[in-house]
Amino acid sequence: MNKFLITGIALLLCVANAIGQVRFGIQGGWQSSTIYSSVDLSSLTTLGKVTIPISQRSGFRGGIMADIPLSASWSVRPQLLYSTKGGNANIVQFATDLVTKLGLGGSIDPKQFGSGLNSAVVINYLELPVQLMYGLPAGPGKLLIGAGPYIAGATGGSINDKPIEFNIDNFNKWDFGAVGSIGYELTVGFSISGYYSYGLLNYSKRSSLNLAAINPTNLTTLDPSSFGGTLYNRSYGVSIGYLIRRK
Repeated sequence: MNKFLITGIALLLCVANAIGQVRFGIQGGWQSSTIYSSVDLSSLTTLGKVTIPISQRSGFRGGIMADIPLSASWSVRPQLLYSTKGGNANIVQFATDLVTKLGLGGSIDPKQFGSGLNSAVVINYLELPVQLMYGLPAGPGKLLIGAGPYIAGATGGSINDKPIEFNIDNFNKWDFGAVGSIGYELTVGFSISGYYSYGLLNYSKRSSLNLAAINPTNLTTLDPSSFGGTLYNRSYGVSIGYLIRRK
């Protein structure tokens, strides 16, 4: 899977390099990500679709990139990045709300489980975004606006430091979506940009939440098999980059 991503971008860069005037570089920066997650409980109750509360999680996103000019203002920019995504799922709060709404014995008091109310979900990806860029001259450089698709393959992950086994647990290794960015690039090649990444693939393999896998006496830890419904990556961040100008 990840060999496919590396091979794909290597071929793209070889073709681009043959054309000429292509710049290569590196970039890296801070990323904040979360998981949009909901579960459909229509088969159990009239509640319908219920959103699972998941907060932001900070991570790293960085790697190599190329800029392939199409004209004076337009270019294509492929990147091969290591990207850490995930989120902090408040399972205790979700279970409390669910039990209360379903009337299954009253509300669970989250305080009885101590301070560890979040299940930390971390998934590491090898990510290939390809953006169409438009450059608008401004001062000593240019304003850059870009958008395009991305595809990613998971290299590993964990829930509360427990490794995710993608072939056993209920997670799909693949992710794809759309990314947009805006930034500023100096003529010497240094740049800074902000971006937003919107996942379009539901990478949950389960159609519903596995309630049997949730231990009501220890909700601060979560078995990966309990995940279900929908899981979509969402992230935004800031990157600093440098493109080597070709002589």
